[in-house]
Amino acid sequence: MPTAKKPPLLFIHGFRGTHEGLVDVAVWMTDRGYECYYPDIPPFGRESKPLKTYDEKSYAKFIADYIKQNKLKNPVLIGHSMGSLIAAATAAKYPRLVSKKLVLLSPISVKPPKPIAMLQPLITILPNKVIGFITTKYMLIQKKDHNKVRDILDVTYRCGAHYTSRKDVRKAAKFSADHSLSDFKFKKDTLIVAGEKDRLISRSKTEDYAKTIKVEPKFIKNSGHLINYEEPRRVAEIISDFLEN
Repeated sequence: MPTAKKPPLLFIHGFRGTHEGLVDVAVWMTDRGYECYYPDIPPFGRESKPLKTYDEKSYAKFIADYIKQNKLKNPVLIGHSMGSLIAAATAAKYPRLVSKKLVLLSPISVKPPKPIAMLQPLITILPNKVIGFITTKYMLIQKKDHNKVRDILDVTYRCGAHYTSRKDVRKAAKFSADHSLSDFKFKKDTLIVAGEKDRLISRSKTEDYAKTIKVEPKFIKNSGHLINYEEPRRVAEIISDFLEN
């Protein structure tokens, strides 16, 4: 019997990220025979153009337009961190445009803690390299391999270096801080993957949300919020098992 064609994968990065942050996972998925797409989501990225508004409707439309422009047939959305909100918003608003399967990595299961939300405005004040160093070091769990940590810091710095405007960054930060997955009602076969030691969204909070959509989340040992950097191969393995079984 002929092998069924694998669906295209559309990766949606998180806040202060660009497509580069999900490339490592995408490479492993490409090796498994998947066609991968990973646009830069406004306001970040060299080629990004500002959105009129930074809300769920605008973000969902951005993804929907990207799907149509690239003629993707029911892609599987794979959203990391704030990208999980965008993926959920798109799945809710355009259910027939995307796959029946949805992948949420380090999802924003609840709104970020108030201390973290209150720090968001600093992103437009402090130098990018300072913000990148503080936030990345805080969210990283695997710190023994100094070369790996340095490479991750370099990537996160590059990702956060290009954006449309500081005003747009503030608006995107507000969207990220003001929403959680519970705000979006979608009916998809959903995979949740998170780091066991996520410092932004605790394991218990992710488990609580997963129960509301009747999903058994997958947790990666010795990893935090940045599973895309710390364990890209393991993330790809879990996604492959979900899509192929």
